[in-house]
Amino acid sequence: MTHEYDYLVLGSGIAGLVFALQAAKLGRVALISKSDLFDCNTDYAQGGIAAVLDATDSFSKHIEDTYSAGADLGKKQVIRKIIEQGPQLIQYLIDMGTDFTRRDDSYDKRLENLSLTMEGGHTHRRVAYAADSTGHQIMEALVKRCSENSAIDIYENRIAIDLITQHHVSNDEGFIPGISCWGAYILNSETHEVDIFKAHKTMLATGGAAQIYSHNTNPDVATGDGMAMARLAGGRLANMEFVQFHPTAFWSPEGDTFLISEALRGEGATLRLIDGSTFMENYHAQANLAPRDVVSRAIDSELKRRGEKYCWLDATEIPSEKLRKHFPYIDRRLQERGIDFTREPIPVAPAAHYFCGGVISTIDGLTDIRNLFAAGEVSCTGLHGANRLASNSLLEALVTAYNAAHHPSIQEKVVFPNIPPWHLMGTFNENEWVVISHNREIIGTIMQGYVGIRRSRRLLKYALSRMENIYNEINNFYQHNSVRREVVETRNMAVIAIAVIRSALSRKESRGAHFLLDNPQRDDLHYQHDTII
Repeated sequence: MTHEYDYLVLGSGIAGLVFALQAAKLGRVALISKSDLFDCNTDYAQGGIAAVLDATDSFSKHIEDTYSAGADLGKKQVIRKIIEQGPQLIQYLIDMGTDFTRRDDSYDKRLENLSLTMEGGHTHRRVAYAADSTGHQIMEALVKRCSENSAIDIYENRIAIDLITQHHVSNDEGFIPGISCWGAYILNSETHEVDIFKAHKTMLATGGAAQIYSHNTNPDVATGDGMAMARLAGGRLANMEFVQFHPTAFWSPEGDTFLISEALRGEGATLRLIDGSTFMENYHAQANLAPRDVVSRAIDSELKRRGEKYCWLDATEIPSEKLRKHFPYIDRRLQERGIDFTREPIPVAPAAHYFCGGVISTIDGLTDIRNLFAAGEVSCTGLHGANRLASNSLLEALVTAYNAAHHPSIQEKVVFPNIPPWHLMGTFNENEWVVISHNREIIGTIMQGYVGIRRSRRLLKYALSRMENIYNEINNFYQHNSVRREVVETRNMAVIAIAVIRSALSRKESRGAHFLLDNPQRDDLHYQHDTII
């Protein structure tokens, strides 16, 4: 079946929803969600969204904090433009219905009345939040608006297989210069049917890829789909080696992982080793409020040196009433596991969390591929550099998606070529399913062990050799079986894992989230630039 829209949005996080709402003012929108709308990284975001919202703060301070946290690799012009739009667009979220925590119990929704918290790497309180479920509050407001908008058609439980580009068009169309996108082939995960979704403009808002690591903070849907589709279509990726590990993910012997917000340390929680001793003061002047890459490496180093699997995050010195009021989600999740964090420390360890790299795009969402936009974690605008400053991710997604919907080219119409239906490969071979299930698990194991917080060139080369063989096995299965969601996801995971390893091998220095044991120092002379694939 073929659907035709003005705008096709792949992904239902903050970037996809904001773009859909703004684009709906100009035409009809199809919003594609791989699972249900709330199953995305935005909904998992606890800490908040950073912006200059206090009279004693300044754009220049936020810019400098962002550039410094990114190990001097961010693009200052991009950083400035995104940060300067922050206050305006947080007001936009409030106008859309987001209920941020305020300084008092009044209904005053002015920016000046927002309660602000501190997070690692920031030199000022500038993180607006909604208790410790900021992302969920944003999602509730935006999903409600999208659901009520008659110009937006929502399709859940569907996954994009491929962007529709020249690769799918017959030679009868003649020569088409460059690479253009005319929509995507979309798989219905329930019926296994593949539909054509034609669109004049397509927005990639598919999020990150932390599922390529066995220990991560992301929902199951974060398999790098948008990055992989853009890569396979001929788009460039940048800075894929910079995978940020969140320093404080809940640790349990069963592998039951969830995020413990950085805001907890911003309010005074302290990292401790199993014996109760503190250690962050030995690694950075800001100690527990050091940037994430510093904290993650410090914990990783201490745990490996001591042969331990976790450390403690001690919040017991924070007043219990303040803890429960500010962090109700964390409180509930911990109590389900028998932990009272007002009285006892929390077991934590670093986990893969956020991609600082992605599809090269501008702050207006433009990519290498004509008619294709990208916003949010799938993209690389140059804001984060080598390491993301806490709570800048929602800010980037919000600003880029909003700008994309207002870019002059967004209203341009295209002439669609003759797009062929998806080529079905017949039956699905259940006997060979182990190729997918087994390799998906191996991808996570290899990336966790060989391409983690601290890397070596020898192990990276091992990982690349094994991952290329895995990709060939998966792709062979993909080419000879009818398509399924798990097959597409595992293909995408292998594509992105290879991109991460190749990028890590090409950067022979340590910077931000990329730490190379062979070259532990920064090399500004040779490597103060993006890594391009």
